[in-house]
Amino acid sequence: MGNSTILRDKAADGGVIPPRSARRSGRRQKHGQWFYFSMQMPSLLILLIVVVAPVIYSIQLSFHSYSLVIPGKTGQWVGLANYERLIQDAAFGNAILTTIIFVVSSVVLETVIGTLVGIWLHRLKVFQRLVTSALLLPMILAPLIVGLMFNFAFNAQFGYLTWILSGLGIGPTGGMLSQGSTALVALIAADVWEWFPFVALMVVAGLRALPTEPLEAAEIDGATTFQKYWLVVLPMLTPILAVAVLFRTTEAVREFDKVYILTGGGPGSSTVVNDLYQYRVSFANWDLSYGAALSLVTFVVIMALAAVMFHFLLRKDMRQ
Repeated sequence: MGNSTILRDKAADGGVIPPRSARRSGRRQKHGQWFYFSMQMPSLLILLIVVVAPVIYSIQLSFHSYSLVIPGKTGQWVGLANYERLIQDAAFGNAILTTIIFVVSSVVLETVIGTLVGIWLHRLKVFQRLVTSALLLPMILAPLIVGLMFNFAFNAQFGYLTWILSGLGIGPTGGMLSQGSTALVALIAADVWEWFPFVALMVVAGLRALPTEPLEAAEIDGATTFQKYWLVVLPMLTPILAVAVLFRTTEAVREFDKVYILTGGGPGSSTVVNDLYQYRVSFANWDLSYGAALSLVTFVVIMALAAVMFHFLLRKDMRQ
């Protein structure tokens, strides 16, 4: 009796009463959402164990003094001492500078070369699929393999790239890996060779998704091919290139494999990048607390770079 009175009052007020089948459907939908969430719980737990827990432990470790081999470092609380040491560490400053040179040079060259190759591949009329498949080869190789390949290629005695450069009178006498500046150039060349196809394929995908109307309007206005790509196509490709730069920057900051295999940080410490320095601190010197502080600073820098790039992308989307 009471329920019917309430329903009549709602009907009199103009309210819409959902049918019983709709209410049942809503309950089933809620149960379905809980079911999907419960099915994802194992993967979320694994992610929590594998990612979140080590980060929390690293934060805790960075405020202590702990080492497996250094006497006196048995886990004492030291506060910000590791971070103060980090600021005063000249070797860490040299590793950061080398990393910045490596990242900026690699990402800029990969973006420029990848964009040009992507435009050429998009305009290619024959063997386009074959060339696209060939571009995938460097990307699917492990960085360790790429490092070994370029180690042989730049070998001072039998490396074919050393022979070519010597014939052109460009390379140093002892090979590219014998001097600090040229060894860093060799590292950059190896990274560019491996990852410019990534930018090229993203550019191809972006070109295929672009609207044709702006290009048709540019042709009607009498724009040349260079003007169409420079003034019309590239501005529309900016979000895609920004994503490619974001991915490559965050990956290049953490470069380790190719550096370890190709130069080992040498000659001297001229090619010691940030990740290689962290490896030496944590697993060669076994100064785990200081290594945790270094890794956390790197993590914060990468997150800051990602935040800046995402902010740029969001502003670009809002303007469009």
